[in-house]
Amino acid sequence: MTTPPDPDHTPLFDVTVPEPLTPVERLLALADLYTQHNDRLDLLFSNRARLTPDAYVASSHRLERESLACIKTVRQQSLPAIEPVATAILRLKQTAYLTGGATRYLSAAQQALPADEVEVARPDPRRGFGQYLRLARELTALAPAAIVESAAHIAGRLPERACSHTTVPGMDAAQRGTLLEVAQGHVAVLNQRGYGHTVAVAVEVLRHLESQGLVSRTVASAPPFVPGAPSRDRVRLTALGRSALSTVLASPLSPGPPAARPVPAPAVASTARPRR
Repeated sequence: MTTPPDPDHTPLFDVTVPEPLTPVERLLALADLYTQHNDRLDLLFSNRARLTPDAYVASSHRLERESLACIKTVRQQSLPAIEPVATAILRLKQTAYLTGGATRYLSAAQQALPADEVEVARPDPRRGFGQYLRLARELTALAPAAIVESAAHIAGRLPERACSHTTVPGMDAAQRGTLLEVAQGHVAVLNQRGYGHTVAVAVEVLRHLESQGLVSRTVASAPPFVPGAPSRDRVRLTALGRSALSTVLASPLSPGPPAARPVPAPAVASTARPRR
């Protein structure tokens, strides 16, 4: 999954993922990139991230382009012309368009920042620079969950050649549910306690998934549970985790992930990530 480099700006994260990926794996990788992007904006609101306006604009623009590239990849498959597939593609298009709007808000935030301002205190989400950041963050808030939900609808309709065949023996409902939560950017860890969004996340399950190489933790990359608290470790799918989850999603007996629910931005907490 690679988008052309931007010679003028450096993004917040590397958008290159080892090739080749199946369409569903590529969508799961895209959801992870959105989670990273949202986390960085949240950390900026909690005064835990370095202010690099160019990087936020460049990364949002790359997410928009990669979203459109994923849509093109999905449309190249022999998918049936049925409502769930059409809705999934439409949702992906909406995600790309909303990200375009987020890019414009981030550009406006960059312009609103005084030229001599290198570091700023915690941005005020009600005015100026902080308000533009908040508006941009709101537009990408549901992206990871929407992408995973679309991937679930697409997975079972793909031709055999476009599917992953990675299996994990003995995967139970708790492990599958946790992988789905991780894919949607809903799982973070602090002091050996796991926090999820729609299901309880047991640390024992996370440790088991880590031992299998299906998930990993990125230290202090998720926003604090409450203002003033320490940053949390974001739990993310590994390449093997994406492959394994894409196989489970493709099973006709496997229910799709819960529908995306509004998660406003930025600051104050829920059991998964700060509510704004």
